[in-house]
Amino acid sequence: MSVAAIKRPGIATHYLRYLSSNVLVVAAGFISFPLLTRLLDNREFGLLGYYEAWLALIASVLKLGSQHAILRLYPHAGSSAELAHFRSNHVLLPFALSMSLWVCCAALAWMLSARLPHSEHTLVLLLLLTVPVMIWCSLVEAVMYALERSDITLWMRTAWRWSELALVITTLVFIERSASGVLGAKLVVYAVVAFGLTWWFRGWLRAPLVRPSRALVVTGLAFGVPMMFNELTYVLFGFADRILLRWLSGSLTEVGVYSVGYGLAMAVGTIFGATLNQAFTPTAVRRYETEGPESVVALKRNMLDAWIAVVALASAWMLVAGSDFFILLAGPDKLRSAPIFVIVAVCVIWYSLFEIAQYGLLLERRARRFLLLTMAAALFNLIACVPLIVRWGVIGAAAATAAAYALLAWLQYRNCPRELRYLPPPLYFLLALAFPIGLYLLVDGFGHFGAENAWQRLLVGTLAVLLPGMLLVATVRPLREGLLRLLRQRRGGAS
Repeated sequence: MSVAAIKRPGIATHYLRYLSSNVLVVAAGFISFPLLTRLLDNREFGLLGYYEAWLALIASVLKLGSQHAILRLYPHAGSSAELAHFRSNHVLLPFALSMSLWVCCAALAWMLSARLPHSEHTLVLLLLLTVPVMIWCSLVEAVMYALERSDITLWMRTAWRWSELALVITTLVFIERSASGVLGAKLVVYAVVAFGLTWWFRGWLRAPLVRPSRALVVTGLAFGVPMMFNELTYVLFGFADRILLRWLSGSLTEVGVYSVGYGLAMAVGTIFGATLNQAFTPTAVRRYETEGPESVVALKRNMLDAWIAVVALASAWMLVAGSDFFILLAGPDKLRSAPIFVIVAVCVIWYSLFEIAQYGLLLERRARRFLLLTMAAALFNLIACVPLIVRWGVIGAAAATAAAYALLAWLQYRNCPRELRYLPPPLYFLLALAFPIGLYLLVDGFGHFGAENAWQRLLVGTLAVLLPGMLLVATVRPLREGLLRLLRQRRGGAS
């Protein structure tokens, strides 16, 4: 049976599974952060952050974007022979190339280790041991993702993150309170996950190994390497403003104010944008390969005509209650970070809609053009940050981020092939913009209806959004029908 013939759950089922997983993963992060800050001193916590940043950077480069190539080039209508070629050309050989580069990195690290303090040698060793395991897990996960196995991903990612949390805390409490204790515990969990993924990978395709094809390997690298640079550009997009804040303000305190609000906003982005993207992308790739652009646009229409209502409600909640939620979570002493959280969170909520609407260049494998668009937005962010930070400080940095997100969304949508573009009708946008702004003015004008502390304001703000929001969805027929379509897909199965 070909992969295309397998019955799959609906897009709403995928979304709810990924949503559940991401909520549980983010919840583990909310638990681990305060525990780590209390169990590690400032030096060890700094070392942990430093080496984890290097781990993420080195793994991203050594993967050569192979996980993106796996998702995009998976032969959804392929036979066993085609799948065997895919396994050799886009999974096993790219992994072997990554390991060759890893050997070079290990040799370089060995030569440079003499310049590092002796206490950091263990951290370097743990980092080097983690990189190949991390890369292998990423590649096998990409295969699972291409197969739309959100059922397995839900349990695997949740068990992975919470097992990691449990082992890290156990190590810090009973064995060693150091950055090497954290990285060692994470390596153990990575190894167990890698064993499980390898077992699944062997069962996924029971076919003889075939010799890789140079042309197909080059095709995968031609798509994957630009996507690897695109990942690095997104890192620049998210962190350049912090570097400029330090240079222009000369204060690490300002960087901290910005980072706290921005970091929590990215957690919101995981719940909204990443979850929607995880549910959409593998289904869109399969439909494009097996049914054509019209099927992708139909999928976008079914999703976005309903998702824009979620965007409107989430934006309204952020404007009305986001600051109070942030203060309750981070503490009153982080009050200056609350506007940063609200501004950036609203941006990532709206970008989640455009990220689906513009998805087309990657379907046509035009990864280099997609990279140039991301680089243009990142460069704009850098340029805009300078005068805005000088004028308004951390608020200026948030404003530059908002403008860069708007530019990125516009560039990506305008460059999406016409036959693959889709945005909800203008009336939907008018309602989605007017609802949060009008509700904010109403609630703020009435002083949150007498609510005094943050808990009361959060409750009042949440009710003020939910009640008229439910009324809006119930009375606007297209929005109501869009939500009902998604629910029918969830009950009915195939997407």
